[in-house]
Amino acid sequence: MEYSVIVAGTGFEGRQGRIRLAVKEGMEVKLVPEPNNPHDENAIAVYVTVRRWFTLFLTTDVHIGYIKKERAKFFTKKLREGGKILGAYVKSMYLELDHPRVSLIVETDW
Repeated sequence: MEYSVIVAGTGFEGRQGRIRLAVKEGMEVKLVPEPNNPHDENAIAVYVTVRRWFTLFLTTDVHIGYIKKERAKFFTKKLREGGKILGAYVKSMYLELDHPRVSLIVETDW
């Protein structure tokens, strides 16, 4: 099944700059559950993998935000029931705002 999701928190902690520099439509993203997140036990962080010159072009994961709260709760429930996220990628971006809008497609086995 495919789900369309919005990345929240894109305007905090310098993420907007990272998004403008590193994120491209169609690129793969990593979704990392954060059960110990102090703000939300269902939080799912969104990362992209980039190459940086100051790491001699080695890859590094860059945090760009979180799956929106309601969708993260649904995904966390499904993951706890044994479901799997098969992949995720950037569907679209709107960069004109202070908080860039990033939309993802998440593919699952449920």
